[in-house]
Amino acid sequence: MTELLIVGAGGFGREVLTYAQDMELKVSGFLDENAGALQNFGLPVGVIGTLSEHRFAEGERVIVAVGDPLVRRKLARQVVAQGGQLFTLIHPTAYVARNALVEAGCIICPFAMVGAHSHVGWNTAINTYASVGHDARIGAHTVFSPYSVVNGHVTLGEAVFLGTHASVTPGKTVGLNSKISAGSVVSRTVEVGSLVSGNPAKGRVMFATQLDE
Repeated sequence: MTELLIVGAGGFGREVLTYAQDMELKVSGFLDENAGALQNFGLPVGVIGTLSEHRFAEGERVIVAVGDPLVRRKLARQVVAQGGQLFTLIHPTAYVARNALVEAGCIICPFAMVGAHSHVGWNTAINTYASVGHDARIGAHTVFSPYSVVNGHVTLGEAVFLGTHASVTPGKTVGLNSKISAGSVVSRTVEVGSLVSGNPAKGRVMFATQLDE
């Protein structure tokens, strides 16, 4: 039987645990630098160690449950470098089109939607009620906050963050390592490394325009 380890014992990690429980999956515990992160929550499993010190056993699979795209990227790459295998969690209340491609390590939360012929890159997190439109291309390690939306034929670069109720209109491109503030509406191309907000969304380059290998 597959045993799951959750990397990240914060709020999102605790949510992911409940999703796994909904699916009757076996979670062995959490990997986190803070050994006491789950005290007083009354969970059936706790922090069993750190990622850097863990030695993966046969049959173990890993879910990265962190909401920052760059941290997700760092942790997922660390898991793979240490010989771990990422697990894709798709909650039973989510809708994923049969011809969509969802890569390894993704989390598709309750009531999320992944549309026809879309492609969701590895280690992406699509939160509750968020949606990916038809023919969209989502870069690895991207994070969708609740109710965020990308419409048809949208392209998101790697490690993009969409705030709650953020939306990207059809056919637009958002460059890698960009952040779309909550409630914003993207109606034009967003440059790499940008922070944008408002309706229509405006902003400027704020972050790294390249990601370290």
